Amino acid sequence: MKKIIGVLASIGLVGWLSLPPVMAQPAVPAEKVEFVLFVSPTCVHCNKLKREYWDKLQQKYKDRVHFTMYDITQEGNHLIFMETAKAYGVEKLGYPAAAVGSSFLVGYPTEIGTYAENAIEKALLLHEKTRLRTEAVTDQEAQKAFEQITFWAIVGAGLVDGINPCAFAVIVFFISFLTVYKYTRREIILVGVSYCVAVFCAYLLLGVGVFRFLYALRGFSYVIKTFYVLTAGLCLVFFFLALYDLWVYRKTKKTDGMLLQLPLALKTRIHKIIGFFLRDKNQSAWRLTLAALAVGFGVSLVEAVCTGQVYVPTCVLIMQNPQFRTQAIFYLVLYNMMFIVPLVTVFVLALLGYESKGFNDFLKKHLGIAKICLCLVFLGLFILLLGNM
Repeated sequence: MKKIIGVLASIGLVGWLSLPPVMAQPAVPAEKVEFVLFVSPTCVHCNKLKREYWDKLQQKYKDRVHFTMYDITQEGNHLIFMETAKAYGVEKLGYPAAAVGSSFLVGYPTEIGTYAENAIEKALLLHEKTRLRTEAVTDQEAQKAFEQITFWAIVGAGLVDGINPCAFAVIVFFISFLTVYKYTRREIILVGVSYCVAVFCAYLLLGVGVFRFLYALRGFSYVIKTFYVLTAGLCLVFFFLALYDLWVYRKTKKTDGMLLQLPLALKTRIHKIIGFFLRDKNQSAWRLTLAALAVGFGVSLVEAVCTGQVYVPTCVLIMQNPQFRTQAIFYLVLYNMMFIVPLVTVFVLALLGYESKGFNDFLKKHLGIAKICLCLVFLGLFILLLGNM
């Protein structure tokens, strides 16, 4: 009996040894959840999140979550942000914002700092897919998305800035000067076109300088945030000053007591610049053109003390919409085109025979309306600047 059991055991052992070995199957790793963060370098809360929370969150879930950060000031990323938010049914955009699984969180530390880990655990448990939208968006859609917010604000600010008392007074004096020195129709066209081009280019270059300054500050979140707040505060101050000017005008029908106007010393300097370059009308066409260009640049730099009250806040507003630099430059060009529309209009009317006295009468008659428009522009810029912070 023992022999039989031994034989059977030997056969079983040999059979077991003859079976192919069973290989251990590696565990299939679970697919990582996508965690997408949208930030702006000009956002104080974004920088605080990156400094306090971002590295800790990545370290905790580094094996189970794939983390991606989008700087929405980089070209194309803002559209990804908007399309992703749209996929979650979010209409009121804000940043920092995070998308993970079926959750879309806005704000730090309010939502992201409080609920990010719960949203990650839920996405891991239920195998949720993050609704990141990186599909290509057509140029038409991109343009439409960018223009929704500030297009008409830029148009209105440029027009009102062009007809504010500072700029308009210079235009009227310039026409009076050309008339007194009996410039011919051809000379007025030559001088007028050159002057308009110079004013446009001078203000455009000033705006580009402001843009470069603001872009240089983007990495210093607290500094640029303070700058934005101060700019919004100045808009509110200028709003009340414009209201005061309106009250003075309604009471006295004079401009003597107004605060938002060129100081007498700067007015005198502008008159001297115009007289120095254009008093001698017996010059060649090239010299006349160069003189008009020089006058345009010189007058614009001096006049910017007054017109910059609207121009700088508008540049800050454009900068706060961080979609694309190319569109920001487009808005800057648009603003300056609107700024010279009143200037071009005055020159056209001068060519049609209107005298400077008519311009002065028109300015005095409608100065109250201009001040009301200026009040609305300052108030609108204040609201938009605060709304975009």
